[in-house]
Parts: sequence; structure tokens; C-alpha cells
Amino acid sequence: MLLPLLLSPAFAESPEDYEQVLPSENGTLDIGLTVDPPAKVNEVSKLHIGWIKPGFNKIQEHIDYRITVIKDGQNIFGPIPLTHTSVGTVKIPVEFTSNGEHQIKVEMEGILFQPIPLEITYFTINVGEGQTSQPLQGNNNEGGGCLIATAAFGSEMAPQVQFLREIRDNTVMNTQSGTTFMTGFNQFYYSFST
Repeated sequence: MLLPLLLSPAFAESPEDYEQVLPSENGTLDIGLTVDPPAKVNEVSKLHIGWIKPGFNKIQEHIDYRITVIKDGQNIFGPIPLTHTSVGTVKIPVEFTSNGEHQIKVEMEGILFQPIPLEITYFTINVGEGQTSQPLQGNNNEGGGCLIATAAFGSEMAPQVQFLREIRDNTVMNTQSGTTFMTGFNQFYYSFST
């Protein structure tokens, strides 16, 4: 019954869906970044990152990536282990612990028609300094972390938990029937986890 939901394609995204779009180190792909909600100290924001085919303005599927958040030369988040996204977009929760300029280091590799050697792109964001970022348009019913999956795999950032989150956020939640299902499921699920 859920198989058609999981196999339906995610809605296409384009560079206009991101606050910042930069080319990868060698120009193989463009990388988009939106911080939603805008980063504030001691609050969790999601880094919405997408890999975009230049010239086609469509999401590139099947990318391996690492993310690191850096402030004043120190890693404040990550690097996460090399992780795969089959849909070409990810949402990564990050809690920023201080105001000021932060670098988001995005490392990518993978295969298009030939292997993509490691390419690195750096984004700069300002935390708590009058950011003018606009929240990403979309579904506000998105769930939080899965308590059971996180407990089973030991971390919210475990590749298996990220894979489940990607299916939920980028496939199931992009359909009306998927949104309806997840709303009912979350009401049931969270009635046991409080």
C-alpha cells in the first residue's frame, strides 16, 4: 500500500528555491542552501541543501556528501560521515551556539556519467545578526526526529536515520496522500512517545 508513495518522484526544485546557490569547486554542479528557520543562537535550524545540474536547473540525484559547520576555524558541527542522498536534497538539523559568521562546508562526490572526484564548496551565513533569510516555502507539518529510529541507531545523524528522514521529507510529504498519512501516523506515534 505504501510502495507507490515511496516510488513516486519528488517535486523538482530549482536554484530559485534556495537563498544561496554556488558552483561546486570544479563547476560540476551548483549547490543550493537555505537555512530554515533563519539561524539563531541555541535554536535548531535545518540546512536545506540541494545539488543542481547547471544549465538544466534540476536536482541531481545520487550524491555522496559530508557537511561541516565551522566558526572561527573550529568545527561546531560535523563533519558528518560520508552520506548518500538518492533524491539530491537533504535537510540537516544544526544548533548554532554563538552569534556571528559561520561557514558551511559542503563536500560532494559521486557519479554522473563519470565519477565526480571530491569537490568542496563553502557557504557563509550570519547567525543572529539581522538575517534577512526567508523561510523555505513548503509543508509546515514536517515532523521532527524519530525517537525510535534515533534510539535504534544511536544518533539522529546516523545514515539510516537520515535515509528514513529523506524518504519522509522528500517523497512521502510531497504528496497529498503522504501528508494525510503522516499527519495521522504522527498523532498515533507521538501519543505513545510523550
